[in-house]
Parts: sequence; C-alpha cells; structure tokens
Amino acid sequence: MTTSFLTLESLSEKLDQLATFSAPGPGVTRLVYDEHWCAAHLWLQREARALGLAATCDAIGNLWLHDPALQPGARVIAVGSHLDSVTRGGRFDGAYGTIAALLLAAELRAQGAPVAAFVTCEEEGSRFPMALTGVRGLLGQLVPSECADKRDANGVRWADALQAAREKGCAAAAPPDGSPVPRVFTASRQLELHIEQGPVLESMGAKLGVVDTIAGYRRVRARLTGEARHAGTTPMDRRRDALAAAAEIVLATEALGIETGAPGVATAGGASAEPGLYNVVPGAAALLLEVRHTDAASLSRMEETLVERARAIASRRGVALELEVQAGEAATPLSAALADEAEAMAAGMAIPYRRMASGAGHDTMAFAQDGVPALMLFTPSRLGISHHPDELTKARDLWVAAAFARELLLAWAKSVA
Repeated sequence: MTTSFLTLESLSEKLDQLATFSAPGPGVTRLVYDEHWCAAHLWLQREARALGLAATCDAIGNLWLHDPALQPGARVIAVGSHLDSVTRGGRFDGAYGTIAALLLAAELRAQGAPVAAFVTCEEEGSRFPMALTGVRGLLGQLVPSECADKRDANGVRWADALQAAREKGCAAAAPPDGSPVPRVFTASRQLELHIEQGPVLESMGAKLGVVDTIAGYRRVRARLTGEARHAGTTPMDRRRDALAAAAEIVLATEALGIETGAPGVATAGGASAEPGLYNVVPGAAALLLEVRHTDAASLSRMEETLVERARAIASRRGVALELEVQAGEAATPLSAALADEAEAMAAGMAIPYRRMASGAGHDTMAFAQDGVPALMLFTPSRLGISHHPDELTKARDLWVAAAFARELLLAWAKSVA
C-alpha cells in the first residue's frame, strides 16, 4: 500500500512549522540569507530527508528536494515556490507552494514520477534591490559576481550575506568569478501552487485558479526638485512646490490605472519630501511608481503615458523632474496547452475553477521566459488579502489545490515518460 504524504493534516502542520521561522513582530518576516531564512532552509532539508528525499543546494541557496536516485543534470518535472517573504507579510505567500511541493515530491517519488521540488532562495526583492534572483540562478542565468556588491538597507553586501548562509550549510560552493550558477536539474515542465493574493476566486466561489498569463510591470522612481522657501512668506503663485507636483503625479498615476481598466493597474507605492517641515515649502520629493498589465503593448503604452503626464505636470509647475526605470518584467504567457489540460481535468473532477491571469509576479515567469512549459495554480485568498499578517486561506482549500496538482503531475509524468 502506497503511503500518502500529502494530507490535509500534513500540509497544515508543516505550514504552521514554517511560519515559526520569522523575525519577531506581526506576520512573517523571512528575508533572504537572514538567520530566520537560514533556519527555515535547514529545517526544510531535514524534513525532506525524513520523507526519503535528498536535499541539494545550489550556489546561491536555492534548494532541490528530490529522489536520491536522480543524478545532477537530470530532466525533472519541477514543482515549487520561494522561501523568502516580504517584511511583516503573510504565512502562505511562497510558503504554501514550497510545502505543497515538498509533500508532492515525496508522494510522487513513491509512484515513480520524476517530480522534484524546488525552493527558490528569493523572489520578493525584500532585502536586496533585486527580484527573482533565486529562479534566475536556478535556471543558470545569474552570475553571482555581478550581484556581489548589491547592498541591503543596513549596508550588508549580497555576497557577504550569501557567504554567511553558505557557511551554515545553506548554499553550495561559489562558482568562479564571471560564471553563472550551475544548474542542478533541467525542468521539462514546471508547476507553481500559490494563493491567489486577490479576491476573484473567493468572490466566485471557485476553489481553483488555472493561470495562463502573468502580468508584466514597470517600476519608475521619480525625483522632483523645486525650491525650498519659507512657507509663511512665499506667495502661492511664486512657489515651486515639489511635493504638490508629486501629489498631482500620484493622482495622475491612479487615473491612468482607472482609464486603462482591468487587467491594467497603476500605483504610487511610496512618497517622500524634503525637508519635511511645517514651515518650509518642499524643495524636493521622490515617488515610487508602478504600472502592470498582462498585454505587452498595453504595458508599454501605460509606461509611456505615465512618463508623459509626469513630465507635463512638472513642467507646468516649474519643477525639475528626473525619472529612472528601477525594474521591470515582461508580461508572460504560460503554456496554453498545460492550462487547457488542467482546465479539462478540473471540469472532469467537478472542481469549481476559473481560468485567469496573475496580476502579481512569480518565479514561474522566469521558467516560461526560459522556454519551459509552465503553469500556475491558485487557491482562494480570504478577502484577497496578501503581503499582510491577515493573509489567510482555508486549510481545505489549500489541500484541494494540492490534491488536484498531484493528479495533474501524475498525468504529466505519463506524457513525458
């Protein structure tokens, strides 16, 4: 009789355990290479071995949990997610896909399926100014020496943080300078389970999201420079108020998202002003602006429109404006064939589902961009809350999606055998 590793109880228990690896305070804070991340990483290694799996690190701390019989370089069906969190985030983002993958790899190994769980070291970009670093390394696209001098908010170098984690057993030896992270395995197909992080599935009463597209995004830092003058003695018509101009750009950003309509969104995620005093007209201000869309052409138009509107506002107000593109990802279609297969299977199993796009970025984007047939499955989020301590998905819903993934992976294993 085959042992079932994937049960509602085991899934819930291990998610509870993983959530304990966090900095003090509300929610979960587990930043790449910090002490809590390292403790969680080592715990996952122990859990994998207890389930009969091998645990193999790569050079930047990604983790593969797999059948010990699999040799380096083998082609596998990859299932997994990321280990890091945002600051004071929820306990399911990344963690659900990681724990589900661990249990799926253990269960499907017993059934002879070439399924390996991956756990990327970083996806969120919460500690260092880089996102999707882990999966880029997993796919052999990242050159560690090129990231070495990136620093966190405390001035710690990325290379130094990685080396400290390596000394704890959380990463393999570094490759030579100028060389990419060596691949451990090659993915023939890839699957990521994730909470939706939005309200759609819950509002529909659906239990499963079949994701066929992931939105792209552009992030722009705006720096506005006006004139700092005494607030009591400078007439309103003689001011070059950097914060007032920034406020107008914030509203223009919001208006752009509304005008574009779903699935487009536009956000001003941060604002600051100098000198920040009651009695001084702000002489400088900074904004963090982002646009997202699932269509590449629409995303480009949103970025162009945002830049045009910001420049027009700054010019009209007599304020200098500097715009710097900070980061971006292309809108990424996933495998339509795999989505069709999952959709047909969900219908056959009478699971209420919705075919949908993801507005948030995920590791799966990088797999798809690398040419790997890739798919995501979503499970409902209560009230759509995510990146917050109140993030919650019912245990039963988590298990339904994971149990569906088991059947889907078994079908994939037969078709790629």
